Amino acid sequence: MNMDVHGCNCKNVTITEGIFGEIWVDNDENQVFTDSIPKIVKSYTIRNANRMEVIIITWGATIVSLKCPDKYGHSADVVIGFDDLKEYMNPITNPFIGCILGRCANRIKDGHITIRGRDYQLTKNDFNGKHHLHGGANGFGRKVWDSYIAGCSVVMSYLSPDGEEGYPGAVLTTIRFKLTTDNKLDICMRATTSKPTIINLSHGSMFNLAGHDAGEVELKKHKILFNCDRWTFSDYTDPVPTGAIHGVGGTSMDFRIPRILGQYMEKVPPGEGYDHNLCITRNGQSGSLFVAKAWHVKSGRTLEVYSDQCGVQFYTGGRIPPSIPEISFISDSFEEEENGGDFENGNEEGICSEKSWTKITAPKKLKFILGKRGVHYKKYCGFTIQPQNYPNAIHYSHFPCCILYPGQVYCHDLIYKFNVQLANFM
Repeated sequence: MNMDVHGCNCKNVTITEGIFGEIWVDNDENQVFTDSIPKIVKSYTIRNANRMEVIIITWGATIVSLKCPDKYGHSADVVIGFDDLKEYMNPITNPFIGCILGRCANRIKDGHITIRGRDYQLTKNDFNGKHHLHGGANGFGRKVWDSYIAGCSVVMSYLSPDGEEGYPGAVLTTIRFKLTTDNKLDICMRATTSKPTIINLSHGSMFNLAGHDAGEVELKKHKILFNCDRWTFSDYTDPVPTGAIHGVGGTSMDFRIPRILGQYMEKVPPGEGYDHNLCITRNGQSGSLFVAKAWHVKSGRTLEVYSDQCGVQFYTGGRIPPSIPEISFISDSFEEEENGGDFENGNEEGICSEKSWTKITAPKKLKFILGKRGVHYKKYCGFTIQPQNYPNAIHYSHFPCCILYPGQVYCHDLIYKFNVQLANFM
């Protein structure tokens, strides 16, 4: 592996560039001679003097590792992830872990949008093919980003062509990752477009402050605090908000004072923990505000989140591992089933020509996802705190506008701040 070390302009911060893997892509089909060429996926390791280390790769602008010390001085990796590029590219076991979420983070009902009277159909990749999620099956989190080192930051960019995943307009997105000397990871996201389109960017890092391998037991011991007094209501039978906005008071969505996560997760129907959007309390203030704080008491590690967005998606890994569609065939009558011996003997063509068979898709549940260093990631292995616009905002006029027009610049400044808390002050 060839690696170049670059000194950062910030005091006691260094950035190391490396190669994480290669993706083989085909040349233009119109060329006479076609051949597969490798596309390099780079890695960037950012370290500061406090023994904090972040590794980011250009596949989906993904954070693959984030190490920080606990109150005893022991460092641990606190984000869910994988060891190699092959696992990151697997769309079944890695839907959106650790990557950028876009063009539009979260869900859009029926994958249908209307902008200036024109209808667009987006990819349906969520809730059994009913809704659009996180930019689609091949959104920003499944692209190789261009990258370079700029002083004490890593800058990544991606040009999304007009029509990608059904979205209108070519969109140029730039992300700047910066680790500061006081353990802040700044993620600054900017985007411009050639046509009116939807932009709503966030990041999908999954945390477990006890360590990425600590699992459900330690996750439920976290204390959680949100600066949110309302939430966008959604029925537990469908995760897309209905348009109603409810107060959190007296509900399991109330984290205005610190709550032990495990005690509240059990109250959320239908038994899959949190996957809900909360409304950040801004009180007329602009710019970045405090969004949330998570604290793992035993290790003392804390995570504070700041953002300039109006909402925040809180997810506790209730659908890990995901369900895999399993295809089977059933006959439309008992008579066909009795005469189906030829199908068992391999004569599928004869059966299909004489009888009516129906293809059904049933979900098959994996037991675990194989993660870093052979760790088995299971249900409730980690949580995400994703500041963003409200889900499905395009369909509700009283939700904040999510349309970006040519000449405008989309901005989202997201900060993850890590610290150690020695005593119980939360």
